[in-house]
Amino acid sequence: MKRQIAVFFGGESPEYEVSMQSATAVIQAIDVNKNDIILIGITKQGKWCLYEGSIEGIIKNNWEQHPSCTVVSPIMDKSESGVYIHRALSVETCKIDVAIPVLHGKNGEDGTIQGVFELAGINYVGCGVFTSALCTDKVQVQKLVHNLDIPITPSIHFERDQIPHQLIREFIATNGFPLFIKPVRAGSSIGISMVSSKEALIPAIKYAAQFDTEITMEKAIQGVEVGCGIIGNEAPIIGGVDEIELDSGFFSFIEKYELISSQIHMPARISKKAKLQIQQAARKIYKAVHCEGLSRIDFFLQEDGQLVFNEVNTMPGFTEHSRFPALMREAGYSYEKLIQMLIELAEEKRGAADYETTKK
Repeated sequence: MKRQIAVFFGGESPEYEVSMQSATAVIQAIDVNKNDIILIGITKQGKWCLYEGSIEGIIKNNWEQHPSCTVVSPIMDKSESGVYIHRALSVETCKIDVAIPVLHGKNGEDGTIQGVFELAGINYVGCGVFTSALCTDKVQVQKLVHNLDIPITPSIHFERDQIPHQLIREFIATNGFPLFIKPVRAGSSIGISMVSSKEALIPAIKYAAQFDTEITMEKAIQGVEVGCGIIGNEAPIIGGVDEIELDSGFFSFIEKYELISSQIHMPARISKKAKLQIQQAARKIYKAVHCEGLSRIDFFLQEDGQLVFNEVNTMPGFTEHSRFPALMREAGYSYEKLIQMLIELAEEKRGAADYETTKK
């Protein structure tokens, strides 16, 4: 019997368009000999809709206008594990074996939709509620990684409506320019500014404040940005290490998806010793923050060989040309094999949870 795989796309996030690109690639890679595909789009206003049109509607982002679009809602009964389809004259149930939330940022990657899946008893690809929430919060995940004796970026954070001017002056006196102003909880470099002067500070803080109530200010680390992909639950499978080459500035939202003046080197142009160091640190963090399914863990590699933690991305970009699939290809996973493996890991995760419940 085929699995019923629900791909969730869209979402209430500035990264809505990124989700559409990633979801398109994921849908095309699912093995239809083993799985039936259910498409559930989430509008920018947060409405869940069953979409039964072609993939072209997602590519062109006009799926919401398709006549098949029907509101769905989660069934809060773990014995059902699915959604209600609210037809015009009736309500149907739709079983979901595994959900793939190809959602980035707010309400997709931050533990919220993962919590809905947990309450509804739906298996899902990716990290759990705690890990998703933790890794979205740049401040809290840095604190945890610091306790692992892995260097982190010097930073301060504050509420957007309570700017600590004296603390900022002291931070600049110690760390100098350039520095980064970021929303604490946002992904894909959204809301981030690289600041090189005092005059640019307040505009950068105001810009970041559009995306979160908390702001973090970080020292700009001199070094090469590198990333390591990992999949797995209890026994992580370590992927390759890549390197971002920048002509100037930083790896902004536009650069991440258009590569105007940057290049991704896969594999990274580093020594075997440095690669092993990155992979070992990534595995240590993956286990410490209780990642499941997949994550990409990013660092800065400085000229003296010191590794500085940057972030954990629990749902990285997933187009065929994105960094994460390329990282896992080095470990022997084609794009199609990777998607199938993630589906199986989601089922394995639920099996482990059911075992723990039975033991108690």
